[in-house]
Amino acid sequence: MKKMKKMKKLCAVGLAALCLAGSMSCFTMAEASENVQEQAQDQMLYSSRMWESNGHIYTVYNVDAEGYTSLSGNYMDAIAVYEGKVYWRKNNGEENEPAAIIRMEPDGSGQEVLAENAHPSSLLCIDEGFIYYTASDEKGEQKSRRINLDTGENQEAPPYRFRAGNENFWFSTSLEDGIWYCSEPGYKNIRSMSGVNGLRLGALDHKLYYMVQGEDSLYTTCSFDVETGETEILLRNQQAKSIVSGTGLYYKQESNGYTTLYRKDLRTGEEISYDLGEFHLYMGGGFYELGDKICLMRFRPELMPDNTELWELDTQTGEKRLIGQWYNSNAVNAAKEP
Repeated sequence: MKKMKKMKKLCAVGLAALCLAGSMSCFTMAEASENVQEQAQDQMLYSSRMWESNGHIYTVYNVDAEGYTSLSGNYMDAIAVYEGKVYWRKNNGEENEPAAIIRMEPDGSGQEVLAENAHPSSLLCIDEGFIYYTASDEKGEQKSRRINLDTGENQEAPPYRFRAGNENFWFSTSLEDGIWYCSEPGYKNIRSMSGVNGLRLGALDHKLYYMVQGEDSLYTTCSFDVETGETEILLRNQQAKSIVSGTGLYYKQESNGYTTLYRKDLRTGEEISYDLGEFHLYMGGGFYELGDKICLMRFRPELMPDNTELWELDTQTGEKRLIGQWYNSNAVNAAKEP
């Protein structure tokens, strides 16, 4: 494995995730609660599935490894952390069935249901004492809602679905026409993003990163700059999808069953590579840059019932270790992706 420079630590206000159940390793529950309450940089204002805090990683995935805490084991769950409380979107396993949003302590105690109508695959985002989410009714109709975290009042919100963001900008699509918009947090000063149309990858600083698939099935990765309104093409003619996590843009190349993972730093432009060997890396999700580690996924349908594997790659040593296995009903199709 070749490495030119140590990775920068993931920005702690980025997307994150946590799951709820099981016992904690390395940290006690009291220590975890203290970490969340006392360190502002540990706030996770936008939900996802993995979160690193002080070298320890919390996840919704079914992980059983030193240095990790799994709090639910359901990879469809997601959380956000705000002012010492965990906000958990608890997926019930049904594709279109409304899900609950629960507020609780970091150790899982004191659970309080704030809403029961969250869309099961939508993201949570928090701004100035309100949690925003996409609601779904029994007919599948979607609306934007927000909850006052002081009073519990559930209110109508501007008609947008949060897609990615940071402390300065939110990127959303309209629930009415699917057009992309950018705004300040809380959907303030919202404006359309002309020319953006594709699969969002993530946001960093003042840019949205997204991917477009052409008629030839090849992928092009682009960025949109909120401050200039300009679009830049970063990668062309890629057979596999790319991923944005932390401050890195990741893409891969496979040859004769061997995989090389590449990382381009989105701030410095520096590129490094990792030799993964005979490892068919899944680029559709389940990939996280967390401090000096990368968590990545592969599907192995032949290993029923545990056909999904989550691995940790140490970016300093190049060593990989298996940290979790579980069943995914889509493993056969996912394993076929380039």
